[in-house]
Amino acid sequence: MKRENETLRQIMISYVKQIDQLNTMNLKLTSELDETSSQLAETQTERDTYKGQAEQSAEQVRKGSKLNAYGFSSTGLRMKLNDTTEPTTKARNCVQAKSTFTIGENNIASAGDRSVYMQIIDPDGKTLQGRSGGTASAADGGNFVYSAKRDIQYGNKAIDVTIFYDFNGEEPVKGNYKVKIYCDGQVIGSDSFTLK
Repeated sequence: MKRENETLRQIMISYVKQIDQLNTMNLKLTSELDETSSQLAETQTERDTYKGQAEQSAEQVRKGSKLNAYGFSSTGLRMKLNDTTEPTTKARNCVQAKSTFTIGENNIASAGDRSVYMQIIDPDGKTLQGRSGGTASAADGGNFVYSAKRDIQYGNKAIDVTIFYDFNGEEPVKGNYKVKIYCDGQVIGSDSFTLK
């Protein structure tokens, strides 16, 4: 009995040592886990901060890369006897509408082919649509109706653009016409002209 008791005591002492070692290891692992969790939380916070800054920078670049049109000259055109056109303010003589403008220099915008759209809104609030009109995608995800378009090669330098709209034999109504110019799905300028 004494020997068995001594053997059991030795086994118990061995188990107590193992339990003590396991507790020590468990405390160490718990401490490392807490440290790792803290580092992970800090990394996630940094990631969210950088992501927010990147989104903000992307938005600033998007706003900065928007093209702008200026120097507008929009008018109605009448056909002369020698098949040339000249500006007119009379609705009964008007066969075309023309808008001339300059798209400004922008070094942030990407260079390349662009479609420039002209939207003409008549005095009744309707967008004129002829053979060259249609719909295009807007930057906000919707669509807009355009009257005419012109493709240009934009090289980050100021470029003069003229877009024509043909009334196709229909006499335009008298009143004030609004002209909006779109590029990359955004309004880049506007003008107006009047037909009497």
